[in-house]
Amino acid sequence: MTSADTSTATTPTLMVVDDEDMVLRSIANLFELESEYRVLTFASPREALETARRERVDCVISDFLMPEMDGLEFLKALKDVSPNVPSILLTGYADKENAIKAINDVHLYQYLEKPWDNDYLRLVVRNAIGHKSLEQALSERLHELDRALHDRDTFRRTAEGLEAELRLAEEVQRSILPQSDLTDPHYRFFSRYYPTGQLGGDFYDVAFAHPGRFHAIMADVAGHGAAAALGTMLVKVLFTDIRQRDDGCDGMLCDMNERLHYLLPTTHFVTAFVVRADAEARELVAASAGGPHPILFSRDPARPVEQWVLNGLPLGAFDSAIYRRPEKVSRPFTSGDRILLYTDGLLDTDVDHSESVDPTEIVRTIEDIRHLDGNDLLDRLAESRGIGERKLPDDVNLLLIEAV
Repeated sequence: MTSADTSTATTPTLMVVDDEDMVLRSIANLFELESEYRVLTFASPREALETARRERVDCVISDFLMPEMDGLEFLKALKDVSPNVPSILLTGYADKENAIKAINDVHLYQYLEKPWDNDYLRLVVRNAIGHKSLEQALSERLHELDRALHDRDTFRRTAEGLEAELRLAEEVQRSILPQSDLTDPHYRFFSRYYPTGQLGGDFYDVAFAHPGRFHAIMADVAGHGAAAALGTMLVKVLFTDIRQRDDGCDGMLCDMNERLHYLLPTTHFVTAFVVRADAEARELVAASAGGPHPILFSRDPARPVEQWVLNGLPLGAFDSAIYRRPEKVSRPFTSGDRILLYTDGLLDTDVDHSESVDPTEIVRTIEDIRHLDGNDLLDRLAESRGIGERKLPDDVNLLLIEAV
């Protein structure tokens, strides 16, 4: 076993297990040079398990074929020792079917085929460690909220402390949104988030299966404040987990509904729209859970600007016996095509202060500004709805995706 850095307890620890010394050196060198992670390498899975019993591990990369025990056996044993550690499995092409099976058997975070791409491996590890931190933060916040609800008098006597907690909760909630520009050779992404206050229920995420293929979700948890914000973190965790199975957009929504119906209070529900893009197939596949209809358009003025009308039931409001599997629809998505996902707050921000905007107003606005670059287009769209000029009645989240 070797360690790239054993000095700092707070530094994330990456464990690498492979019977090939060249693979261990390659991955260790990669993260030593380009990250601050503490890297532990093992040729023996049993030695790795013994270390995991003694030390905190934040992410594990394991080979599939090893003589002492295979990767699935090792990861199953690791779950008994450290059940919340995200795991990444390295496989050859011939082992791909077993890797897919491992997603359910050992709750695999991701699998990568050899030879891997270093940039993509760094991205997957960073996201895995961030996902673990998010789950831990969510669990801590839920426990803190439970304790606070049992002592409301203390809440009232500690108003300053509560305000600090709300600011911290706001930081946690913002951290679950993509924190940097999303990059992919096949697509461009542009986003805007306009909350009504410190905490809200809007959420979006983009998760790549590999370059050129991703899932995106735009979701809105009913209500405002701490309950809605905790709901968004719950949706984030479920989306990250369920999309790994690649059960189709409709299957993802069914799985999310089943879990949200169990986890959410009876008065809460989630509207959402999920898309999957595939650059090789040049198509978008989508399913709706009651979210606003996205806008499809192109820079080409000869092409129509149109709503993608799909219907579906909100998530969490009905159990699986009542919930109907949403319709899954595909359509071409080629160079220059764009799709705008948004939450219904955009329809509640008309400049003349009426209660809501007809979605055709959004269509007409985009017809006039479709020629603009993505960032300028979103800014002009927000300006046309009066966003930034007054207090918003509801959160507004915008995600524009363009095929390159």
